[in-house]
Amino acid sequence: MTLAMSLIRNLSYEHQQLVQAMLPQLLIALVNRLGGTVDMPAKELDATGGFNLAMQVFEDEKSFRFEVVKKAGLAGDGDR
Repeated sequence: MTLAMSLIRNLSYEHQQLVQAMLPQLLIALVNRLGGTVDMPAKELDATGGFNLAMQVFEDEKSFRFEVVKKAGLAGDGDR
């Protein structure tokens, strides 16, 4: 079963808490996937204000999909 893509902020409080608890693991997994080291300028982190993180769950595959999506009605710096 696949659950629809959802913005994390639109999840129930309980599910938001589960995602928050999972964030350190997610960062570790992403950095490992990128070779174990990631250098990122502060400017790039600062430019994330126009985006949200969406998540989809694939229960049958026991996997997640995370997608960066532009906040509605925003344009300009940091366009993806």
